[in-house]
Amino acid sequence: MKANRTSRIVIVALLLFFAFCTLFPLYFMLVSSVKTNAELQSNYFGFPIEPQFHYYGNAMMKIKTYMMNSAFISALSAIGVLILSSLSAYAFARFRFRGKNALFFTLLVFLMIPGVLTLIPQFVLVKNMGLINSPWAAILPFIASGQLVTIFVMRTFFEGIPKELFESIKIDGGSEFRCFLSLVVPFSLPIILSMGLVTVLNTWNDFFWPLLVLPDQQKMTLTVGLYRFMDQQQILYGQVFSAMSLASVPLMLLFSFTMKFFVQGLTSGAIKA
Repeated sequence: MKANRTSRIVIVALLLFFAFCTLFPLYFMLVSSVKTNAELQSNYFGFPIEPQFHYYGNAMMKIKTYMMNSAFISALSAIGVLILSSLSAYAFARFRFRGKNALFFTLLVFLMIPGVLTLIPQFVLVKNMGLINSPWAAILPFIASGQLVTIFVMRTFFEGIPKELFESIKIDGGSEFRCFLSLVVPFSLPIILSMGLVTVLNTWNDFFWPLLVLPDQQKMTLTVGLYRFMDQQQILYGQVFSAMSLASVPLMLLFSFTMKFFVQGLTSGAIKA
């Protein structure tokens, strides 16, 4: 009994420590977002004495364009990844054709290649296509690179769907496309939404690629805009932290409304695997 109690105390202490390490940066960002530079230097971790809430209004006016650009790019990238990946995964899971295993193995090999190695060829390709400074310069590469993991996960899940369900639709005269829309999509909706959330998270937080292909200030994404948000003459850290707080709100809202599907998709994918 004493050993079990000690182990529980250790586990609870570790969980509290990890929770503190997770939540403290969020606390620091929020309390620092309403502090002046002088108060931030004198009262680093404490609550603000005179909160400067107008920093949020100033920050929102400066980053709203960047936020809309990121939302547009992330949404189209996620839609493109889900449509193409689900169709490709369905073909790998349901059809038999020559070179199927070799092609799928090639996709797995591409997963092992670091993204930095393809950065220069990808930039040259986008430049030759005349897409620099266009949202499609970010959207198309995001769609191309985001399909690899999604195809792998979806194929594993699609293969676990009972074949009898497909046969029942075929008996009623349904086509493969009807099987995909009427059976696979509803049955796999949690895993599809979870992969869509992962795609949105990756594209929303990406910094280096939008920095290269979107030099126009009116077309920058949020991560690049936050970097350019800092004035070279004087950095108002309160406004910077306010902008960072506002930048995290869309993802927090998205995950709060879709967390159920995200967890369900991850657990169901693990069971199917």
